[in-house]
Amino acid sequence: MVGDIGLLERWLENRPKGAPDNAGSLVPGTVAGEWRVEVFIGAGLTAEVYRVTNMRMGCEGALKLLVDESRGLKRRFVDEADAMRYLALASLPRFLDSGEYRGSPYYVMEYLEPVEVFDNPRAAAKWMMKVARAVHSLHCAGYIHRDLKPGNIMRRRNGEVVIIDLGLIKKCGLGGAGVIVRQNRSMSIVDGRPVGVGTLDYAAPEQLLKGEASIQSDIFALGKLLKFYCNGRVPRNLRMTFRRATRDAPSDRFPTAKAFASSIRHRHRFAIVVFAVIAAIGAAAALYPVWKPMLVDYLRPILNPPEKVLGAISQKKDENDVDYFNRIKPLAEQGNVEAEIALAEAYFYGRGVAEDRQEAIKWYTKAAEAGDPSAQASLGLCMFRGWGCAKDHSAAAKWYAMAAEAGNLSAMNGLAYCHLHGFGVEKDVLAGFHWALKAAERGHHPSQTLVAECYLDGIGVEKNIERAETWLYRAARLGNKRAQMLLRNR
Repeated sequence: MVGDIGLLERWLENRPKGAPDNAGSLVPGTVAGEWRVEVFIGAGLTAEVYRVTNMRMGCEGALKLLVDESRGLKRRFVDEADAMRYLALASLPRFLDSGEYRGSPYYVMEYLEPVEVFDNPRAAAKWMMKVARAVHSLHCAGYIHRDLKPGNIMRRRNGEVVIIDLGLIKKCGLGGAGVIVRQNRSMSIVDGRPVGVGTLDYAAPEQLLKGEASIQSDIFALGKLLKFYCNGRVPRNLRMTFRRATRDAPSDRFPTAKAFASSIRHRHRFAIVVFAVIAAIGAAAALYPVWKPMLVDYLRPILNPPEKVLGAISQKKDENDVDYFNRIKPLAEQGNVEAEIALAEAYFYGRGVAEDRQEAIKWYTKAAEAGDPSAQASLGLCMFRGWGCAKDHSAAAKWYAMAAEAGNLSAMNGLAYCHLHGFGVEKDVLAGFHWALKAAERGHHPSQTLVAECYLDGIGVEKNIERAETWLYRAARLGNKRAQMLLRNR
């Protein structure tokens, strides 16, 4: 029996969508070979799983029965059983038996326990180091999993990690390094269109968009698993590890799963050392009352950093919009550039004062003429759209160019659009693509979508559907609605 029935129940509640809610096709007491069915555990889209007991040996097992043999799934099911049988890795389930029940194939593996999220980040980090080492052992054997996700990570009663569901496992050469597997026929359907293998929330971009996979694809999934086991919030000391593991380009991720585990270990230990040093300082302060006031005053901004503010013009928590407006207006009139921008936004959005976009333009212009890139970008947008002033694409392009040269990403995107369509400047698609790409590479998702559309239509760059889809995927992950729409419609 599973040690914690609550764990099992929660695991069953979160089983894949489409799993039947009945008790399965086999009732308790059914005998398949030497195995007697005890209880239905759960089901996916193609197979059912039961806890079984061997009638001769008395040992427990988990029986997986294929219930959908269409689309070549029977061959994949047999391959999964063979991989478990012949690989015999400690990180994979122990193979116990296989056979057929009324024409449907099944196999039996050791009985394992599910794993849920960890409330303690330290426990999550230790668990993920185990998971990464287990994945590394699979890679060293020359295989990639291609479908790492929480439901496929189990544990033995002694706490060892076990990777299950080998239906998408593929051989990728000795050690697997640098080898890309292409499986054009293994496609899933998402939003009515075929996409690559894997589970949407955990599969790497190259899997979903191209059906390609490598060791780095499994590492992408490890990064997503780290976030899952940390209950959706990666602790600060592990964020660099998470970001590197989940980068879009495979070459930018960790070279091996072992390197991923090492990164967790080093950053986890560093966090412990920092915590110990802070605790020691606190203890010293308590032991030396004379030092305590100085130490507390010194450490307070480090341990409890204040919220980022814009100089003297940030709105206070207990300050309403009208009071805020009345406070920043004199500052703006005295020439405080930050206050000028804040005042322009107050007039533009009607914050603490009646909406007056012409007045907003006046204050944006003052800040823009003082050289503030954000004000220049905002002024350019207003002039491009005709908000608070007559449309003037030439003036808009001028302000966009000034802000873009200073590194403002929104201005780069606006200037790119002007060049691509000849608004306010001579049409120059090469320059337009250049500015869009520059902002896109810095993470500006509207520019990423614009770059993707350039690749789709061959504007300013050679037409390249794969690169277009990669940029669309990046922008869609950042929440860009147009990118999401374009992906759904492809």
